[in-house]
Amino acid sequence: MSAPASVPVLLPVFLVTDILCACILVQLLALRKAGVAGTRSWIAANIAMVAYLPALGLRTVLPLVFSVVLSNGLGLLAASLFYIGCARFLGRPAYSRFWLALILCALAGLLWFTLVVDVIRLRVIIASGGIAVVFVATAYLLCRHRPAGQGAVVYWLGAACSIATALLHTARAIYYGAGLGNLSDLFASTPANVMSMSLTAALVPGLSMLAAAMVQQQLLSDATWRAERDGMTGTLTRQSFETRILADLQRANLTGDAFCFVLADLDFFKQINDSHGHQTGDRVLVAFTELIRRHVRAADYIGRMGGEEFGIALPATPPAEAMRVAERLRLAVAAQHIATDSGSLSYRVSMGLAVREQGETFADLYRHADQALYAAKQAGRNRVQAYAQDAA
Repeated sequence: MSAPASVPVLLPVFLVTDILCACILVQLLALRKAGVAGTRSWIAANIAMVAYLPALGLRTVLPLVFSVVLSNGLGLLAASLFYIGCARFLGRPAYSRFWLALILCALAGLLWFTLVVDVIRLRVIIASGGIAVVFVATAYLLCRHRPAGQGAVVYWLGAACSIATALLHTARAIYYGAGLGNLSDLFASTPANVMSMSLTAALVPGLSMLAAAMVQQQLLSDATWRAERDGMTGTLTRQSFETRILADLQRANLTGDAFCFVLADLDFFKQINDSHGHQTGDRVLVAFTELIRRHVRAADYIGRMGGEEFGIALPATPPAEAMRVAERLRLAVAAQHIATDSGSLSYRVSMGLAVREQGETFADLYRHADQALYAAKQAGRNRVQAYAQDAA
């Protein structure tokens, strides 16, 4: 049960990997303040990895209970924590108890086949097989549950690295488990062994860097969303709405496609705020925008133009269809009731519809919709009014 006499030729590789893991750990610690789910688990995984590699590389100096049992236990812990971090980041179940049970079973097996029955072959199967299982699960998680609306490259690359790590550990378990390798020195400086261990060591910080990249991508996505969206209703801000509609109008002027714009304003909204409070008013605004989303297509979009006024862009929509959409929305608003502390609250909406004419700018379209909205208000509110050139 004595350790091999030779100093592992891979010790420098482990040292470089450890330094890289320590650097990524510092980066993750800085990102932790952002409060992104999963970051704490990834930090713990890197701490376990920083402790794992020296124990593994110094197996000629340390007792076997440390160099074999503790080091491999730390390696499996690091892999499990990496999976847990990915699961929490993606909003999926972490199965922490399952991974804890796997680690405890692996430690029990390693202890038994180190201190009671010295069987190196089975120790390799337990250690490498356990890590392979974790990374297969990680690859599936990253492929199956990557968030929509974010760049896919980092997730596919993370899945590829996880599969590569799983394959390397599976090959190691089969190679040594079948007695094909030199069991007296698992760190022998053979080309195949050096290559497999070096690749494994390189993949470890690679996966940690991808975790940091996922956090940064999430933070960038959140920052972009907050910059472009109204914080309360989730609709586009006026600036973002105008930027998008200008591009669509330019495209429509080139292609000749129909383009309609609806300007909606809640009737007597100030009275709702004065009588029921601004909190109730905010609930009405949120309920209204949710109704809009249910009545428009995925290609249509909504912007908060200010206060209780909202713009609805309807690309490639003929005027008759745009009028039907607006009228259905008006009827849905009239039928909606908002629960308040003082009872049920109903509200109404007036809308002005403008149709793009060739060469018109958004300023023209907005002015026409605003004039139609004013006409709807003057006619008694709770109605949809289309802009008429003759009446302007």
